[in-house]
Amino acid sequence: MKVIHGLEALTAPLQHSTVAIGSFDGVHLGHQALIRQAVEDARRHSRTSVVFTFDRHPAELLRPDAAPPRLAAAFQRERFIGEWNPDYLVVARFEPALASLGRDEFLWQILKGMLGAEAIVEGIDFGFGKNREGNVAYLQQMQQAAGFVLYALSPVLVNGMPASSTHVRDLLHAGQVEEAADVLGRPYWLAGTVEKGMQLGRTLGYPTANLHPAEKQMAPADGIYAVMALLEDGIMLPGACSIGSRPTVEGAGRSIETYLLNYEGDLYGRRLEIGFVKRLRDELKFDDLQSLQKQMAADVEQTRQVMKDIRL
Repeated sequence: MKVIHGLEALTAPLQHSTVAIGSFDGVHLGHQALIRQAVEDARRHSRTSVVFTFDRHPAELLRPDAAPPRLAAAFQRERFIGEWNPDYLVVARFEPALASLGRDEFLWQILKGMLGAEAIVEGIDFGFGKNREGNVAYLQQMQQAAGFVLYALSPVLVNGMPASSTHVRDLLHAGQVEEAADVLGRPYWLAGTVEKGMQLGRTLGYPTANLHPAEKQMAPADGIYAVMALLEDGIMLPGACSIGSRPTVEGAGRSIETYLLNYEGDLYGRRLEIGFVKRLRDELKFDDLQSLQKQMAADVEQTRQVMKDIRL
């Protein structure tokens, strides 16, 4: 998969393409259906498969106070999309000039002129162009005039609910990471950089990696979780992750800390990804550090039991 960052980076227009268009935040099962349709259609008709998306949620520019948190860092989204082997991923910069394009300009200048769309794949509720005036009804009307075939896919249902980024956020907000994984088709992965913290875990015998999330990415609800931890060098380890304000220690502040089982090393300044497998319990306040230490030991043992049958 060739990744194009910014439409200006297209040195020449693409030709004879099937284009899947969407936000692809989280690349959940509904998004995967769009990408799969585009790749299969392109192969069937000897076309180029293209996934077209934006570098941010449009609300981050148009309504920043209402913009939802992201479900994937940019490098994660590229990785998840790449698993479906499209020929191109084109990530347009969502800036005022692009936001101001009407639906006709968007269709003729971008989808047809720059991406060479002979087939377009999108969800039935997706909108594009200024004020989201470009929709399925519009594209259906334009198929013959613009010379393309439209595939408008219905939502993928998971546990009776349409797969959507909003639904994933709702589940994460409630700490329902297993249900979120059902919608995503994989565990929810939180990416960030390891920063130096209070080192309280080290004092208690459980040194933790203090994660600073990347790119406004959403963290699940406060609590303790069994997780998979992916290091920069590709090593995958089980871990116990604590998200919250650490109420037992006055003034500790909010943190995302993960104890990696069977690991000794310095992770400061390195990228780390945490994949949430199971919520173990709520965050609790203990009477003293000894009680906290005892509970941490129990959390680690429960994590071992949860993760023993998980292939890393």
